[in-house]
Amino acid sequence: MADSEGRSRTRGRLLILSAAVLWSLSGVVAKGIDRAPGSIAFYRSLFAGLSLLLFVPPRDRRLRPIMVPLCMVFGAMIGFYIASMMATTAANAIFLQCTSTFWVVPLSLVFLHERPDTRSLVGIGLATIGVVAIIAWGHGGTPAETRGVAFGLASGVGYAIVVVGMRYLRDFNSLWLSAVCNLGGALFLGAWIILNGDSIQEVTWKQGLILAAFGIIQMAIPYALFARGLHNVTAADAGLIGLLEPVLSPIWVAIGHAEFPHWPTIVGGAFLLAGVAIRFIPLGARRTSPSPEAT
Repeated sequence: MADSEGRSRTRGRLLILSAAVLWSLSGVVAKGIDRAPGSIAFYRSLFAGLSLLLFVPPRDRRLRPIMVPLCMVFGAMIGFYIASMMATTAANAIFLQCTSTFWVVPLSLVFLHERPDTRSLVGIGLATIGVVAIIAWGHGGTPAETRGVAFGLASGVGYAIVVVGMRYLRDFNSLWLSAVCNLGGALFLGAWIILNGDSIQEVTWKQGLILAAFGIIQMAIPYALFARGLHNVTAADAGLIGLLEPVLSPIWVAIGHAEFPHWPTIVGGAFLLAGVAIRFIPLGARRTSPSPEAT
């Protein structure tokens, strides 16, 4: 029995590791597509949502009114993230989105009545140092890069709202929630683009294939892998393994596009990741089985 549980945990960790690696490809792919950030975000969410539907049985496809504002925030989050990725370095974008972990704390306190523990507060302190370093010195100071940093912070806030909303709807199938958010987010993004007097840019067949792969391989498949891995891995282990994403993302961009982060971004990112790690690293006796939350 112990060997079987050990193999299950190892398999779960490998699934989550695979998800983190696939998620980390967002920057290198987005920066290689010659289209406006809004159009990229629209197609990515559309293809991700459609492909995720394949994993959801019809009996789990339930809707609630709260999903409407949740989809709007999700669409804004994806739009801000892609816009940040295109305006500043991938490292800035991914590290600033990681601040979502800490925006969740006050939002959970207000809307879910979940009080933060001491480790969360220490983590927020470290993350604040990292954010200040990135905002003050982690970019070239051009208007475009300044906007990119602001978009990155906004994507972090949006992601935190999405996390709190999904936790509120935790009795729903997680893949269904992600499918709804992606499809609803794509609808919101499309409406936003049109209302602003623009149009969703057409794509060539080659760009269409890249965007389809972007949504399916980089978004839908890793989410399915992550959800499956959580059946056998604790939330703490999953959070720590997930830190591989912001570490790898700037590396892929450096390899693919010769884009290198400023040194304050590296320092600030280290503080951010340390803050997240402190929040997730389990304390006390080592457990041999996943917590109930990981099922």
